[in-house]
Amino acid sequence: MAFGRGKKGSTSANAEGVDNVDETEEDAADDAATVDVVVARAPIDEAEAGSDDVLPRIDLGGLRVPVLPGTEVRVELNEAQFPIAATIVHGGSSLQVLAFAAPRNSGIWAEVRAEIADSVRAEGGHVDEVETVFGPELRTRVRGEAQQGKATEQVLRFVGFDGPRWFVRGVFSGPAATHPAQATVLETVLTSIVVVRGSDPMAPRDPLPLRLPKEALAAADPAAAAAAAAEAARPVFEPRQRGREITETS
Repeated sequence: MAFGRGKKGSTSANAEGVDNVDETEEDAADDAATVDVVVARAPIDEAEAGSDDVLPRIDLGGLRVPVLPGTEVRVELNEAQFPIAATIVHGGSSLQVLAFAAPRNSGIWAEVRAEIADSVRAEGGHVDEVETVFGPELRTRVRGEAQQGKATEQVLRFVGFDGPRWFVRGVFSGPAATHPAQATVLETVLTSIVVVRGSDPMAPRDPLPLRLPKEALAAADPAAAAAAAAEAARPVFEPRQRGREITETS
């Protein structure tokens, strides 16, 4: 499902599989300790984000993605039709963005980076690690399906960001993966994305929950959109003693 303005077309990279690591509920619920962001440029944590009136963004739940002129935002769905990633398309390039929970006292990009490199090499691809304004990132060449008897090769650029109890991975493909000038717009989108981690306990590497925007929900299922709007408009009674927590979604 796509939103925004611009030409359609581009293939995004598939999400890498990750294994969950146990985290206690007490640690996950502690909002005091955070991970320092050491890169010069990175997505924005919700606590530091300004008003969306300044830079309009599409609300996908765990991610709020800006739509710049000439770009298109696509929401990737899994087999169960749940949103799992956002892909921003600009010209012939694309940027896939995935967000995960992370430990509160350490980052995971170094570990994930090593796993990606091992996976690419195991498939016969090539990996270079370089230092950029985003910190260490991977430039990879991976083999694709053979076409007319010739093997194809795709260049992908992996970037990662350790934030306050969250981790964001971006994958550039197309000209933006090899030509810096072609990546400028997508890099601007990436560093303007707002990450909404929330306070719920989550195991490290669990994906942050995403949702379709209200406009997309209304187009796909008007009845469901109306029900969600009615539920969100209901007054909430707060008892004196804390009971079962109810989360409203739309």
